[in-house]
This record gives sequence, structure tokens and C-alpha cells, in this order.
Amino acid sequence: MSATAPGGHRAGVALRTVLALYPAGYRRDRGDELAEVFADSTAGAGRLATAREALDLAGYGLRLRTGLSATALGGRLLAVAAPLLAGALAGQVALPGDLRFWRVGAVARAGFDVPWQQLPDGLALLGLTVVPVLLAVAAAFGAWRAARTLAGVVVLLGAVQLAVAAFVAPTGWLLLLDATSLLPYLAAGGMLLAVPAELLERPGRLLVAAGAGAGLLVTRAHGGYDTWRLMDGWLPPLLLLAPLLLVVLGAARGRLLPAAVGLAVLPLTAWFSLFSLWEEVGGVWRLAPVAVFGAGALWLAGRVSTVRQEGRRAAPGAR
Repeated sequence: MSATAPGGHRAGVALRTVLALYPAGYRRDRGDELAEVFADSTAGAGRLATAREALDLAGYGLRLRTGLSATALGGRLLAVAAPLLAGALAGQVALPGDLRFWRVGAVARAGFDVPWQQLPDGLALLGLTVVPVLLAVAAAFGAWRAARTLAGVVVLLGAVQLAVAAFVAPTGWLLLLDATSLLPYLAAGGMLLAVPAELLERPGRLLVAAGAGAGLLVTRAHGGYDTWRLMDGWLPPLLLLAPLLLVVLGAARGRLLPAAVGLAVLPLTAWFSLFSLWEEVGGVWRLAPVAVFGAGALWLAGRVSTVRQEGRRAAPGAR
């Protein structure tokens, strides 16, 4: 395979960088074809067009490497989970009686009449109250381009709140509390952005409604001070492991809908579980090895499931 694309040194460097993101086998089999397509599409183009084409190629390479392409198990699972994730985001509304409802009301009444240091956090809080609802409506009507754009806004707003919390939180305890409360927004929004766009075509009103119901249930359960019953003993790890097992076992058997339910519920139950587990084990550094081991085991199980599914499709006589 030629290392440099016809079209100049800059395009050649961009192509080499992009191709490094592709799996070695794919790069070996189709690298020349990708180089020709890249050269044709960037011939005579400016820097912006070349960068855009390189980003498109890089994005597809990352999808192939992470198993999130339209033909891979991970990509298909995310597509099935997308309406559930959209609904779950909308279900995390500020309900009367909880602290977040009071905060949203206070920020809305204050408007821009606050110190400038508080403005980003206030705007992000209001945005995370409104944007997820718009996202769910877009998903329910099959407007997935708009839904994915709004998912990016959700991730951005969550990142703003997390950055503000990291700057102003007086203790690590409060920072971790804020981080876990933002996890459903960051995780669900990120997964919606990772869904292969070509698999998002049909509206999913029923699944959006089911996801919203799950989100409302968790929000209501998390809103009162009596939720200590869900945060002590064996319940935190159980709330974390149950959806994880649903994802792994469902994906391993090719049952994408149950696996998608587990994937959509996981950020919600993690909201409960991670902070409680951190407190119970005595610090984040004691919890980190367990979290790394669990993430590694989940990744390994996902790779095994992907290989098994691809083997079944490639087997002679498979339908």
C-alpha cells in the first residue's frame, strides 16, 4: 500500500494518520482503495475539505476498531437501545419535591441576574431540563439527525456542569456526588452519538415511552431522603450488576432487545450505585481496581460475543 496519497505532503500525512486508526486486517485488504478514494475526494480541495474528509475516514476507522460499525454487534445494539436512551434522558426531569426541582426554579427566576461565575452552571442546568425532552420528541418522530445533534448538546451541557463542579467543589466527596448525578446524561448522550447513523431510520415511540418511564421511576426513587434503602448493603452492587448481566447475556445470545434494555438502564442504576459503593469500600482508590476489572471483563465478554455472532453469520448455511 502506498504510504502517501497523491495530492501533496499534507494530504499524505493526514491519510497515514487516519489509516493507523483502522484494524490491521482491514488496512491491509482495503488500504489502497481508501487511499485512492481519499486522493480523489481531496484533489484540489482546500485545508477545510481535506480535514473534513480525513475526519470522516477516521470516524469510520474508529467504529471498525471499537466494534461500533453498522454491521458489528456493538453498533446494532446501540441502534436498538437508542430510543430507550432518548426516553430515559427525558425521564430525568426535575420533579416537584426534590432538590433539583428547587434548583431549576431558583435559576429560572434569577435569570441573568447572577454573578458571572454562576452563569455557566445555571444555563447548563436549565439546558439539561429542556434539551432531553426535545431529544425524546425528535426520537419519537424518527428525526434522528436532530436527536443526535441534541445528544451532543446534552453531553456538552453535562461536561460544563462537571467542569464547574470540579472548579468549585470544596471536597472530592461533593465532586464525586455531582459526577455520578451527571453520569446518566454523559453516558446516554455519548451512546446516542456513537450509534451508526445508517441504522437510525424508524421512529420508536413505544421504546421512547418505555425509556421515559424508567427514567421517571429512577428520578422519583432518587428524589427523597428515604432512598437510603437503595444505597446500602447488597443493593448498590445488585443494581449495577443486573443490567450489566442483561447486556452481556443478551448480546451473547443475539437477543438485542433485552441487551438494549440493560444498556439503557445501566446509566440510571449507576447513578445510585457508584457513589454508594465508593462510600462503602472506603474511597475511590479502593473502588478503582474493581471498576477497571469489571470494565475489562465487560469488554472481553463483548468481544467474545461479537466474534461468536460474526462466526454464526459466516457459517455455511447461515441465514
